[in-house]
Amino acid sequence: MRGLSDREWGEQLMRLLAPEAEESWGTILPGEPHSKARPRFNKDGRAYKDPDDAAAEQATKWRLQRFFRRGPLTGNVALGCVFFRSTRQEIDADNMLKHICDAGNGILFLDDSQVTAKYGQIELDPVAPRTILVLAPHVSSMQRGTDYVRDCAGCGKQFTPSRYTQKCCSRDCAPTARRAEAGR
Repeated sequence: MRGLSDREWGEQLMRLLAPEAEESWGTILPGEPHSKARPRFNKDGRAYKDPDDAAAEQATKWRLQRFFRRGPLTGNVALGCVFFRSTRQEIDADNMLKHICDAGNGILFLDDSQVTAKYGQIELDPVAPRTILVLAPHVSSMQRGTDYVRDCAGCGKQFTPSRYTQKCCSRDCAPTARRAEAGR
């Protein structure tokens, strides 16, 4: 895909990740792509966030808020990033995606568990480091967020089950659903 403009990279990536999406969004985040740091532990064994990592995540959050003003997506999401690094330093694409996912919580999506398709690629550009980010609703059999709704077997209202086998929206509806199953 060498020789493509950033826009063409993003469009091809979106066609790959979410070909059925009716709408998608894309942006360029200028600057060196950041990688999520491993958790740090204090003397008591408690985990804490590295201050540099927290600052980088906050900066990315701010950039994402300026880009994505429509509010977070609520169902399944496809996320793709092409990271253009200025050096050949070995960094995992997975850790850079994790940084974007954590910064995107509450902005791009309600929670990064909604990302059911993701792609990360690392390229070298010593002159203009940046991240091409694309995002779209994603059709998947693994339903997440508000895509995961079911009709209550007791009252018929739609609800989001907390487990796969849940048939009713509340304990109050369960007796009605059992009677209906028994044919009463």
